Amino acid sequence: MRKHLLVLLFMAVSVTYTMAQSQVTGKVTDGEDNSPLPGVNVLVKGTTTGTVTDISGNYSINATGDNPTLTFSSIGYTTQEIAVGNQTNLNVSMAPDVQSLQE
Repeated sequence: MRKHLLVLLFMAVSVTYTMAQSQVTGKVTDGEDNSPLPGVNVLVKGTTTGTVTDISGNYSINATGDNPTLTFSSIGYTTQEIAVGNQTNLNVSMAPDVQSLQE
């Protein structure tokens, strides 16, 4: 009986951990010409977890929390915040920040 309880406890903890953390991958592109954007900062909002897109605009990040939101930012582009939900692949099209480009 004790062995069964330990197995059930282990399974409950494993399921909770799996639900709280998921690997999210995707590609970030320029909204005007659909070209890949390297060097875009990708952060899990409210945490210190982050990454940067590679030369092809690709990224991979562990999104943790109950309802994680990713923040995408780059100089010359409008910052975007996107809720992950149950997505594991999240492609983003960045819009140029016309006001900052004029300054």
